[in-house]
Amino acid sequence: MRKSAPRPKRKDTTVPPRARHSDTSLIHQEPSSQWPRVPDVVPAAWLDRLLAAAVDLPLASGERAVVTAVVEAIAAILPGYAVGACFVPVGAATPRDQVLVRRLPEGIRESAAGVDPTRLFPALAHEHVSPLPGSTTGSTLHVASEVDPLDHERSPTVHLVDRAALVLSRALAVARDLASPARAVRDDRVLQERLMQADKLATFGQIAAGVVHELNNPLTSIVAYSDYLIRKALAQGAQTAGGAPRDEGDVERLKRISESANRMLRFTRDLVSYARPSNGVAGPVVLHGVIDQAVAFCEHVLATAGVSVEKHYGADVLTVRGVSEQLVQVFVNLMTNASQAAPTKGGQVMVTTSVDASSRRVRVVVEDNGSGIAREHLSQVFVPFFTTKGDRHGTGLGLSIVKSILEAHEGDIHAESEAGCGARFVLELPVWSR
Repeated sequence: MRKSAPRPKRKDTTVPPRARHSDTSLIHQEPSSQWPRVPDVVPAAWLDRLLAAAVDLPLASGERAVVTAVVEAIAAILPGYAVGACFVPVGAATPRDQVLVRRLPEGIRESAAGVDPTRLFPALAHEHVSPLPGSTTGSTLHVASEVDPLDHERSPTVHLVDRAALVLSRALAVARDLASPARAVRDDRVLQERLMQADKLATFGQIAAGVVHELNNPLTSIVAYSDYLIRKALAQGAQTAGGAPRDEGDVERLKRISESANRMLRFTRDLVSYARPSNGVAGPVVLHGVIDQAVAFCEHVLATAGVSVEKHYGADVLTVRGVSEQLVQVFVNLMTNASQAAPTKGGQVMVTTSVDASSRRVRVVVEDNGSGIAREHLSQVFVPFFTTKGDRHGTGLGLSIVKSILEAHEGDIHAESEAGCGARFVLELPVWSR
């Protein structure tokens, strides 16, 4: 039997599957049918340098140091490009409190850099933005060029920056984890220092209360003897006991001594009463009297700071429900804060009271023309131990105590301010009703 000739092998026309790229190269798909397939590749040297930079990042030095290191590493790899980052550090009040880090190539002026996080480099024609993976605050990494269009589908530069964004995102997470224990230790140390200062002030207050109490006896004697001498001088008529004509100015001088001594005596008694532990029982309190007493207590502090107090009392505001000593403390703290924030000359505090008949609540507004409160601090002014004044001006407990007292009185307080435009505190208290 005759053997048939073997059939020729058919040529395999099947397109082999595309090989997977290695860790040191990226082969890109064509962006659309109109573009030819371009096997752009991220140079291995770029990836090696990015890896080396990632290993040496200053993770223990904080978020800004990490961001700066990544930006500088990319700028070194891409010397002809502008590189920048926009991130929101931990603890920022709002996402708008962002930090910008930028590195510009030679020949581009710093003034050309923008402030809009979508365009850090508006002077350059092309800019690519890589969001940091996992960021909830809009943190981004930027690269910009005058000549490179930075086409995302074809540019090795873009792919390098995208990888760097991933590196930066993970590095920031590690830096924040490392910073948390250090921040806790630092906060604990500050808290201990402020507690020690609060204890020192409390001890000083006890000593001062004892001194004031001891002043009452000599003041009482001064008042009694000056009144006696006034009555005696008036009873003797136009002549003294020896027959000499009486100086009319002597009686006036004695009256001034008596008035000054009486004023000091009232002040010391009120101060001792203020320092005495309160029984905590709420009752009818004459609000305007409370404010007047607080202003009297702060008279020296206000005068030293050059602050004048202007009062606008509503005629229909009579009594509120509260504890007198505690409400005095509220206004003492507010007056003290106003004096510390007052301008060098022309400090003013205005106190206005009114009543809302429908809600049966009294509204008190205490406003000053001082340095004001920065926007980022406004939400923290009632937080215990928060202060921007330094240790010289107390412990940061004043406004926290004010808020606690008002809440205990079924009242409320909130602050309104802008830095440099003074502060305004609005208080509400319930009207007294039987």
